[in-house]
Amino acid sequence: MTEAIQPIRVGIVGLGRSGWSIHQQTLKDLKDRYEIVAVADVLAARLEEAQDAHGYRTYSDLAQLVSDDEVELVVVATPNRFHASHALQALEAGKHVVCEKPFGFTVADVDAMIAASQKHGVVLQPFQQRRYEPDMRKVKEICESGLLGDITFIGIAWHGFKRRWDWQTSRAFGGGELYNNGPHLIDHALDLFGAAEPQVAWCELRRSLNSGDAEDEVRIILSGDNAPTVQVELTATTAFPQERWHVCGTSGGLRGDGDKLVWRWVDWSQMPPRPQDLQPTPDRSYNSEELKWQEASWERGGQADAGAGAAPAQQPVVELYHDLWRTIREGTPQVITPQSVRRRVAVLEECYRQSGVPFPEGARTHQ
Repeated sequence: MTEAIQPIRVGIVGLGRSGWSIHQQTLKDLKDRYEIVAVADVLAARLEEAQDAHGYRTYSDLAQLVSDDEVELVVVATPNRFHASHALQALEAGKHVVCEKPFGFTVADVDAMIAASQKHGVVLQPFQQRRYEPDMRKVKEICESGLLGDITFIGIAWHGFKRRWDWQTSRAFGGGELYNNGPHLIDHALDLFGAAEPQVAWCELRRSLNSGDAEDEVRIILSGDNAPTVQVELTATTAFPQERWHVCGTSGGLRGDGDKLVWRWVDWSQMPPRPQDLQPTPDRSYNSEELKWQEASWERGGQADAGAGAAPAQQPVVELYHDLWRTIREGTPQVITPQSVRRRVAVLEECYRQSGVPFPEGARTHQ
């Protein structure tokens, strides 16, 4: 007889766009593995909606939520400036934690969270669900296959044109595109970068259209020994967006977006060798040869995630929560570890350091 699946009992803190529309909605649909039992928010109207619509127990602060003995897993979906401190509070109460991005402002924040999770024997799960996106997985597969040769350059662009005036435009709340959508692009970049230590060769943060003091344009170049150069661009001022992916290798390249990818390559073993020849070329011509290109493509087969400024697709969220259930209930290794996201936080921290941008006052777990 098959043993019944035991749902994980969940409390969500923060019922904004992410907490309500992403986490709550997905977990509600995964009722065979998760049961939302309680929520917390500072806005009474949100708590009333949650209680009336779903019957969740409601709390006005996190301390009450983590004191609820029935809650096993706390989803931290509060504004960015509170992520590390709220996650740490839940971990110290012995709760498993899913923490939204940016997952802390500094490496010290992440180290404190990891230490608390290890001390109390609970799971700390970064919410980097876009690592499950089909186009990202396909790009990684092609890059690692060797088909394109040694990867020398990766360009990742999320372009849009829009104004914004909410808390995400305020540095005091940890707003700005580097902390908002930047964690997704940089996570993708580092997953493709390889094992080398990434160096922030250059970073530009610019405020152009939003109504606050935080950036809405981000440009970063990463480099490292025996690693590709990676350029990340996230903008709110691009009226003519470029494709999301641009990969260059010694045997070919890849281009495309969330809907379709195309890659082409040359099999150099089928081409004549070309040793260096320092003699003048015939007829003063440039070197030229007919390349025997091979080409392949991939199509998503369904609606792709729209990227920056749009609600994320649900399927990557579902996959992350399925893997998390297996980790908590069956002890399987985490697919996306806090240690891997620590590397990404280090890049964000260095970008802000280079740009002279202060961290939100009182937001860090370690000063």
